[in-house]
Amino acid sequence: MQFFRRFLRNRDGNVLIISALVMPVLIGMAALVTEYGAALVERADNQRVADLSAYAGALAYNVNKSTSQMTATAVGVAVLNGVPAANVQVSLVASPKTTGVNAVSVSINTYRTLFLARVLNDRQQLQIYANSVAELGAQPQTPGCMLALDGTQTGLTLSGGTSISAQKCTVSSNNTVTVPCGTSISALGVNYNSAAAPSQPCNGITGPGGATAVITKKSTPDPLAGNAAVTAAVARIATVAALSTTAAPTAPTTPNGNNIDFGWNTGPTQGQANALGCTASWASSSSTWTLDCGGKTTVNLGTVTIGGGINLNFATSGAATTVYNIAGDLTTSATTNFGPGTYNFAKTLTTAGTTTFGAGTYNFGKQVTAAGTTTFGAGTFNFAKGLTTGYGTTTFGAGTFKIGRSDTACNGSGQVSICNASALTFGGPSTFELPGGYTNTGTLTFGSGTTNSYKIGPGSNGDAITLGGGSTTIMADATGASSVFQVVGNVNGGGGGSCFVVPVAAQHDIAGNFIGSGAILLGAGVYTVDGYFALGGNGGGSANCNGSTISVSGANVTLVLSGKAKSSSGSCNGYVFCVAAGYSNIALTAPQSGATAKLAVIGPTGSSNTGGATFAEGGSNAQISGAFYFPYGPIIMNGGSSVLGSNTDPSKCLQMIGSRITLSGGTTAASECIAASSAGGSSKVSLVQ
Repeated sequence: MQFFRRFLRNRDGNVLIISALVMPVLIGMAALVTEYGAALVERADNQRVADLSAYAGALAYNVNKSTSQMTATAVGVAVLNGVPAANVQVSLVASPKTTGVNAVSVSINTYRTLFLARVLNDRQQLQIYANSVAELGAQPQTPGCMLALDGTQTGLTLSGGTSISAQKCTVSSNNTVTVPCGTSISALGVNYNSAAAPSQPCNGITGPGGATAVITKKSTPDPLAGNAAVTAAVARIATVAALSTTAAPTAPTTPNGNNIDFGWNTGPTQGQANALGCTASWASSSSTWTLDCGGKTTVNLGTVTIGGGINLNFATSGAATTVYNIAGDLTTSATTNFGPGTYNFAKTLTTAGTTTFGAGTYNFGKQVTAAGTTTFGAGTFNFAKGLTTGYGTTTFGAGTFKIGRSDTACNGSGQVSICNASALTFGGPSTFELPGGYTNTGTLTFGSGTTNSYKIGPGSNGDAITLGGGSTTIMADATGASSVFQVVGNVNGGGGGSCFVVPVAAQHDIAGNFIGSGAILLGAGVYTVDGYFALGGNGGGSANCNGSTISVSGANVTLVLSGKAKSSSGSCNGYVFCVAAGYSNIALTAPQSGATAKLAVIGPTGSSNTGGATFAEGGSNAQISGAFYFPYGPIIMNGGSSVLGSNTDPSKCLQMIGSRITLSGGTTAASECIAASSAGGSSKVSLVQ
């Protein structure tokens, strides 16, 4: 019993027991103070780095809308602050603060090894997590690069395997968005304003890189409404509509003169020459007559006749100041050479064989018909009743050409100023006034150099320019201070296989429609068309033109279309702009600077004109760079057509704006060209989480 009493009163070992009981508590307190305290400090550091990284990533994204650049920038900031790249996650997400706005999320995960805390549990590491979200602002959603404006129509509709790639901008509709299975939209965001959310039974709407799309119900305003450049471009339509045709030159007044017959009988010819105050000599070895009128100031002739097989040198050594009045018809044959001077032909001139005219002034009262090899030197040329070429080659030196409308139809298509069926070349730089227009079924070259000028009126059928199948027409540039390019009447770009080179000009004013069936090379400048622009409504397509095979190509080009008339041909019927019937690979690039920078095609801007645009029937791989703007008309793509802009090259943007947009059987790559004028503060970035 005493043993138990002593044992109970014994205090030996109390400290050891208490120590055993207290030690885990002490170790836990030490772990809490040292390891978990250090973790809190590291978390604060990570949060600071996450904030910096998210903000930097958002700023980078605002510059070029690139998620890869956004990620690289955010990770780079973290690494500079001591966080390994592997511990940083960056993503583009919907803002947790503002509906319909994107944000950059940065998460940082680091790990601290536990030593003291292991005494209490088997946890080896402590995860330290920090997250920051930087909101980008509202610009990526307003207005974007593809927009269906009309809230009363079907909005944006895809079908037939169509895909839209808009990696750096939004796709918007003020009504429905329909993305059926087999179609897709990849964009920063999709805006809609219908009662129901976008129809996408196969989840065809995604964000860049397959991320979750930002889909927002909202009304999207027209980004180009009130745009000063659009307003100025459209205002010129009134000027073009008011253009008038230049007057045809008047026929020369020629006094009656003596007839002369250059025949095989020398006596009569020499006597007739003497009556004119001239002399005529005959070279029998070459069957050539030579007429010499010395220094006479005026020579008045009646009818001039050249016998078959006879060559003629007509005043080839005469003075440039001499005036030759020829009252009757003249037909050349064999080899005929005319010297310098002023020639007034009251009636017809018909050339054959080899005919050469020197430099001078030429006034023609009736139709001129050139065949064989005909050459005119430089000078001033006035044709009261048109120029027609048959076979052979006709060449003019540089000069001023005023050519009235012929009295006879050109190949059954109408009366025109120039009817060319062979090879016709005008040197340059030259000035052309053709009140009756021209028809070309051969090879026709207008001018050379850069300071040419054109005023072209309509033929009797309303076409100012008519090009036949297989023809080649080259119009030299018109960029001089006084140069103009004015067309009153339709440009009918001819049958298949034709080549049409339109000159570079600051303004191409066309009071009519522009219709293409062959290859067309559009020179740089603004094309103001008071009508419609249609390619391939009745067939046609690519051909060799100016050294390469093209369909339609134009760099630094802006088309401004009034829509006063709409095409009535084939699949272009009812449209203001049309690409159809094999016109693949058209390439139109808007200017990058100047008054119409980034504007490719401007359709009717009056609410009463609902003429739209279509890409149809194999009009595939069209590359249009710039804003394609039809605020009151639909944009329709079908039949295997496609339009490609660029998501990476800022000089090759494609911004489609129409009353509604319907795409089928093609691929469209879109990017924003022109932002809304009210898009101030678009680069704002703010930390929201």
